Amino acid sequence: VEEYKDFASRKSDLERTELQKDKTGVFTGCYAKNPANGDAIPIWVADYVLASYGTGAIMAVPAHDTRDNEFALKYNIPVKWVVKNEANLSDDAKQVYPGLGIIENSSSSETGLDINQLSSKEAGLKVIEWAERTGNGKKKVNY
Repeated sequence: VEEYKDFASRKSDLERTELQKDKTGVFTGCYAKNPANGDAIPIWVADYVLASYGTGAIMAVPAHDTRDNEFALKYNIPVKWVVKNEANLSDDAKQVYPGLGIIENSSSSETGLDINQLSSKEAGLKVIEWAERTGNGKKKVNY
């Protein structure tokens, strides 16, 4: 990880955000726990995530973000679809989909959160309520 950080730090922000460039990264050997479902999430350091954007740390969503999907495919990271395109609800339409839709693969008896079959907007509100009730987060608006 230290070697990779040194390698990536020599790139400019422009080089790191070029859409056509090859994304690189390294697995840290560590995992975070997803509080919504208890799943272990591998922690990677990657050159396309910028410290100047938000917190500089992200939770990648490779089923629903093109850059995250490219990175996941390159490094054989599992992809979990959680939003079905409302216009194409077939199960074989497993392509990157960044839009709103119907939620799937999003329930956990362990945490009590079940947002399956809700619209994206309804699910978002329910997740915020759950996060506040369980102490896992608070609603916040950023401009």
